[in-house]
Amino acid sequence: MSEKPPPPTLEEELVALEDVCRKASISISTSRTVRETVEAAEVEVPHHLQAIAQSKVHSLRRLAKLRDLRVEEIVNDQLGYLRHENTEIVAQREFDRWKGGDWHVLRANYPDIYAKAFREANLILTRKRAKR
Repeated sequence: MSEKPPPPTLEEELVALEDVCRKASISISTSRTVRETVEAAEVEVPHHLQAIAQSKVHSLRRLAKLRDLRVEEIVNDQLGYLRHENTEIVAQREFDRWKGGDWHVLRANYPDIYAKAFREANLILTRKRAKR
């Protein structure tokens, strides 16, 4: 009969968690939306490793900071798109699309960034309307 392989050691589990976190970091850096970024940063830490994972798995500690920086970068890129879009209608549609599909995640997880970005986007659109 086949025997079960021995359970992984603590060090092996930490190495595996480090690898998962490294892959999550790559996913975060290549994400294109706020939703993708937040979802990519969600790494499941096994219950028995939670007490030591923050101190032993360095990439786990960096995930939150990397996620936050990437979210800000994506929002700034989106606002830059609104600024550079010549047509007010196209800019408004794109903004509405972001509000419906992406910015609800921003509003739930980053209310300060959401408030600033929402205010800035509305100012940009108001300026575009005034130019007409």
